[in-house]
This record gives sequence, structure tokens and C-alpha cells, in this order.
Amino acid sequence: MKSDPELMSEFAQGEESAFDKLVKRHQVGLLNFFFRLVWDQTLAEDLTQEVFLRLYMHREEYEPRAKFTTYLYRIGRNCWIDYLRRTKSERKVRSLDAQDENGHSLAEAVAARAEDPRSTVGKDELTGAVVEAIDALPEEHKLVFILSEVQGLKYQEISETLNIPVGTVKSRMFHAVKRLREHLGRSMKGATGPWQEAADESS
Repeated sequence: MKSDPELMSEFAQGEESAFDKLVKRHQVGLLNFFFRLVWDQTLAEDLTQEVFLRLYMHREEYEPRAKFTTYLYRIGRNCWIDYLRRTKSERKVRSLDAQDENGHSLAEAVAARAEDPRSTVGKDELTGAVVEAIDALPEEHKLVFILSEVQGLKYQEISETLNIPVGTVKSRMFHAVKRLREHLGRSMKGATGPWQEAADESS
């Protein structure tokens, strides 16, 4: 199987089938990335299409100095930021039942990361509160939080994807967790897991 850089090299030389292979390889990952930011399947598909359009238009600019996925998700980040600017950060009501490409809902994704099985906090109550709190985060903090706590990326990977220092990633994560705790208040009492770990790691 050819690597991503090899396919990009062939694509830059005019081999259209190489681009098709890249789309097939990374489409689902991008769809899930955007879906967990906007929780709207149609919008996630539109943003994913925009990423591949930009990749197509600027294929000759790619240099294999960093991982291809890092380059791809940088484009994704820019597309998302541009979307926010175009819509002036208008928000839609997120559905807890909306499902991504793998059939996972927002409720499942958040609950899986936010709830410890030993916690006495009610699952539905905690999930609803967490979703509302995440949606209230500043966009730059929300992006880092989603990449870390939902997508499961390490801080170094987030740093490379967003092209910011690891220290900035940790700082944004720290403030995201702090805001979440302030927003959630009593709902978070008794809950353990990534929330405490993120705060400890960021401090």
C-alpha cells in the first residue's frame, strides 16, 4: 500500500486516481472530526468536501516534512475557522441522538469519556450538562478539548495538527477544563476520569 506522501506526489504530477485513494482513506476520519465539532451530519459533509477541494486546488504546495494527517487536519482547522467567521459563530441546537459515520451519538461519545462507571452521577443528567458546557466553550478551547477528550489525540499530536506549541495546548486544555467545571458545578461532583487527569496534566 502506498503511503500518503507517495500518493500526494503522484497526485501533484497529475495522477487523479491518487487523489481518489486519499479521499477514500481519510474521508471518514474528517467527517467524524467535523461532526464532533458541529454535531450536524450535513454540515460535517460540507466541511469535509471543502477540505478535499482545498487539498485538490493546492496539491503542489504539500511538502512531506510533517505527517500527511497533520497537514490535512490543519486544512480542516482552517475550514472550520472560516465557517465560524462566515456564520459569525451562529449555533444550532445539538441533538444528543445525532450519529456520526461510525453510528456513535454525541451522548455516547461524551458519556464514554466523561463518566466513570463508579460515579454516582446520573448518566443522562451528566451527559446533558457536559454537552451544554462544551458548546459554551470558546472555540479555540473547544477545538483542543474535542481533539483530546473525544478524538483521543495526545497533546503533541494536537500541537502538530493546530501548529501551536504544546504549552499552548496544555494552557487551552487547562482553561477548557476549568470553564467546564465552573459551568457544570455540582453535576461534576463524584465524576472522575479525563476531567481530573486533564487538569492535573495541564497544571
